[in-house]
Order: sequence, then structure tokens, then C-alpha cells
Amino acid sequence: MITDGWLRARKRGCQTVEGEHMLITDEVHQVDGVKGAHVYLVASQEPFLVDTGMPGQERRIIEYIRSVGLNPRHLTGIILTHFDLDHIGSVQNLASALQCPVYAQEAEIPYIRGQKPRPGMKRFLPHLVSPIYGSLRAPEEVRPCAEMFHDWEVLPTPGHTPGHIVLYRNGIAIVGDLLQGGRIRPAPPYLTWNSGQLKESIRQLISRPLRWILPGHGPATPASNHWLDRLERTL
Repeated sequence: MITDGWLRARKRGCQTVEGEHMLITDEVHQVDGVKGAHVYLVASQEPFLVDTGMPGQERRIIEYIRSVGLNPRHLTGIILTHFDLDHIGSVQNLASALQCPVYAQEAEIPYIRGQKPRPGMKRFLPHLVSPIYGSLRAPEEVRPCAEMFHDWEVLPTPGHTPGHIVLYRNGIAIVGDLLQGGRIRPAPPYLTWNSGQLKESIRQLISRPLRWILPGHGPATPASNHWLDRLERTL
């Protein structure tokens, strides 16, 4: 059941924690208690998930969807910002349980499906974490996402990975690993596929009007001019 407090916070469009509910802004929730990268639930008329955390997180994610008054079977899709294990770990189990499609940028799909080896040290991560979180199950099908996903723009932001994307709507950016939250800053260079492209992708994003940065790691962060100006000077 959706509470009155939850609805008031939804109308205000601000961050709140009510019980275990974490509405950040404009129908976007951060699913709490997930291991790995943050998972976002867009609880609109066409609800969907962004990213899925490490392997083994599907039960917690489904419980959260129910806790905010949504039927998990009404999810219209799961969209993946990029192929990193901590973002795609539970995607196949979720897609199977919820009977919903999975989407990603076309260049990212071969890595997500295990048809191409991940660059650098990332190729070893599934084996290293499997004793703790379980094995990564590659999704059976991943659909290429279009320029729009419902009423969100899908922005190609290569750099951290070849087919990384950001979801953008009305000043809200769900940025995956393009940026880290808190003191807004780029993803670490040692985990970045192409630093030059990463910086150009950041420049393209921060040229847009921004209100919230919703990262894969670190807290959801209001996009203040102070942090954006400081970030721009470092690029």
C-alpha cells in the first residue's frame, strides 16, 4: 500500500525515506538494500528498473517493488546502463521472474550476453565474486534501446564502457558509472575503457539543465553549480 507520506513526497519531488521506501525525485526510487551498484525503480505509469546490482539481488528488488504498491509483473522492462557485473548481476533472474524484456545500448549487448570478453581486469570479476554472490547468468535476450525509453531520453555516453548510456528526463540524470555521487566526479580511470570519450560524454551531459545526478555509486546528489563548475574545470 502506498502511504499518504509517500504520496506527499512524490508530489514535492524531493528525497525522502519512509520506512524502507526511498523516493528520490519525480517517481524515481533507489531500491535500498541491494548489493553492488544502485538499482533505480521508475514508478511511473509504465514502471521500469535501471540496473540490477550484483547476482542474487532479485528477491530484494521484487520485495521493494511490492512495498511501494506496484505489482512486479507490471514492470515494462529493465534497462541496463552498461555491462559491469555489479549492474547486470541479477538481470536474468529478474527478467525471468517478472517476464519483462531487457534493454541496453547495441554496442553493449555482446558483453552483457557474454559473447565478447569484458576488457581488462573486468573479465575476471564474475569468477572472483561468484563464491560470495553466486554465478552471473547472462540474459537470454537483450533488446537494443531506442533514443527514447518511455518518456526518458537515452543518451549514448561511451567512455566507461563502449556502449554506456545515461537516462535523462526533466533535469534528472540516471548516470550509471559515468559519474560518482556525493562530490560529483568521473568514474576511476583504472576502471575506464576510454578516458577521452568519458570526458567528452561528461561534457555533453553537463551542458544540459540538471537537477539531480543519480549515480550507480555514491549518494543521489543535487546537481549544484558548485559541483558542476568544479567538475568541468577538471575535464
